[in-house]
Amino acid sequence: MASEFFSSAGSNAVGTLMVDYLVKPIDRRIRYLFRFNQIVEDLRKKEKMLITSQTQLKEDVKEAKLQNREIEKDVEDWLTNAEKVLQEAHDLESRIQENRKCFSCCPNLCWRYWLSKEMDEKNVSITQLVDSSKFDRVGRRVSLPGIEFFTPKDLIASKSSVSALNEIMESLKDDAINMIGVWGMRGVGKTTLVHSVGNKAKESQLFDHVVMAVVSETPDIGKIQDKIADFLGLKLEKMTKEGKAAELWILLKSQKRVLIILDDICKELDLKDVGIPFGEDHRARGCKIIFTTRNKKLCDSMKCQSMIVLDVLDEEEAWSLLKLHARLENASPATVKVAMEVARGCRGLPLAIVTLGKALRGKSVNGWKLASHKLKSSRLMDIEYLGEEDKKMLNCILNN
Repeated sequence: MASEFFSSAGSNAVGTLMVDYLVKPIDRRIRYLFRFNQIVEDLRKKEKMLITSQTQLKEDVKEAKLQNREIEKDVEDWLTNAEKVLQEAHDLESRIQENRKCFSCCPNLCWRYWLSKEMDEKNVSITQLVDSSKFDRVGRRVSLPGIEFFTPKDLIASKSSVSALNEIMESLKDDAINMIGVWGMRGVGKTTLVHSVGNKAKESQLFDHVVMAVVSETPDIGKIQDKIADFLGLKLEKMTKEGKAAELWILLKSQKRVLIILDDICKELDLKDVGIPFGEDHRARGCKIIFTTRNKKLCDSMKCQSMIVLDVLDEEEAWSLLKLHARLENASPATVKVAMEVARGCRGLPLAIVTLGKALRGKSVNGWKLASHKLKSSRLMDIEYLGEEDKKMLNCILNN
């Protein structure tokens, strides 16, 4: 029985080899000679299929470029190969038409054979291209230069800022929270805080995109829309604010895990006017909004699920920050005494402390006394060491 089995197996193997190496090639050659017109028709159908796939992919590439995305190399290679194969197929068809005119009465069998063989090989190439025309990703987002969250390295973290930062990061991880309001006095460091949040969110990869825009007392909706689009690497085509809002709304809803930081909101902002999806409209995709404000009531009116206060520095923190920026390590006891009065006069506001500390760096004890006197009498505009912009800023945060 064993000999019969091996004999049968050997016969089958030999039979398969004979079919593969003798019968099939002969069948193909006969097909090349007598099914020429069918092969031509197959080629034309395959060409149409390839052109359809090429057109669709070109549209996807166009859309990706509008969003400032870098096209993947395998996509570019596919389009190059498709263009080459279509050109070769077109040249092949031209040769067929020319030869048909020459041998219209009496077909040349040798000519038919070689052209059929070329067309058959081209059909295989086209089929492979069509089958590989679907890509998971056409383009990838480019990291745009300059769009980073820079925070001062020489600021001392306060108890309040550390607590607020931790609370915000916990809120960002909570799926039930998608609107976070950060409130506190002007100059308390809200902008610096949310910059730190932006950095941590990027480093921890909690979000695919982190974007930030300044709103201010007189919001420029168009600029806010353009800023958000820049951070996302998108290009808005519409010109009107309403058109941009509709376009941005659609683009943001197509993104996953986006953190939008809106700094310095002074009055209630309708997010729909900007084009920012919010609430249930965007919660499912893991998108969240943080905004800063001086007005706690805004956190309620804008329906924040998390409201976080950033408090002023305590006396020890304020002194440490002033000492750092004024470089008072080797100052005389008299200068230190007056400088501590200046630190107290800044009411625990980091922006005021940093600004005055830098302005008074290296000044004599009399310079410090003069600044302290002006600070106590609310005559900040008279401090000669300050620039005009710093005077206005300090007058705004300390005398209001």
